[in-house]
Amino acid sequence: MDQEFNTGLERKKDLFRLALFAGELMLRNGAETYRVEDTILRICHSRGFRHVSVFTSPTAIIISDERFDGLTFMKTIKNRGINLNKINLLNNFSRDFVSNKDLSIEQGIKILKKIEVSKSYDQWIIYIGTGLGSACFAVLLGATFADFILTFITSIFAVIIFDKMFTISSISSFSTLAASIFIAVVGVSLSSLGLLSKPNMLIVGSIMPLLPGVALIKGLRDLISGDLISGVARAFDALLTAMAIAFGVGFILEIWLKLGGVL
Repeated sequence: MDQEFNTGLERKKDLFRLALFAGELMLRNGAETYRVEDTILRICHSRGFRHVSVFTSPTAIIISDERFDGLTFMKTIKNRGINLNKINLLNNFSRDFVSNKDLSIEQGIKILKKIEVSKSYDQWIIYIGTGLGSACFAVLLGATFADFILTFITSIFAVIIFDKMFTISSISSFSTLAASIFIAVVGVSLSSLGLLSKPNMLIVGSIMPLLPGVALIKGLRDLISGDLISGVARAFDALLTAMAIAFGVGFILEIWLKLGGVL
């Protein structure tokens, strides 16, 4: 009897570890709180553990057995980003694990570890896509061919600076501030050299990859789903990013105007 209990307890622990790992990966890659909780509950329910409670915030996940032994697992989330490809892979894994009862917990953890280290695109493809997106947006605002080329190059270097700063400090607002200052400095410098008539188009186009659109939408979706703490936290995080962009660009432009520059 005791042996059966211990076996069942170890199986529950392993399942909780798998569910927690899946939830951690989803949060780290930008999934909404309600999606994380739903995934964890579905994984636990699929193996017969239905008395499970889950609490999720942007910085922590707690899983607990609410009726029997009170077994509780918790994981804090230090670094977060946006990777929709990994979220899609995790959603597919969740569906497969729930529907395929023959898929063991050990196999599931191996799949999650592969997803954790998977890369969706080469870095140079991301940089080129970022540059093209920024440059094309500048064209929509009336940019010339010269503006297009310079915006393309500037936005790529801005994202590289963001990535490098993010490896030093995991605070995204700080990285955004550094990239925004770089963009504004490049814009006014090229304008003073006569390569740009005005820095407006380059600055507006180049800051597009830094805008917190995805974070804001996910915060609103959490609020709509009733996850008030997570929704407010995500919305505030998006606000901090927007303020970092505004301060970085505004500070440089203020100096530029005082020195006689024209916008």
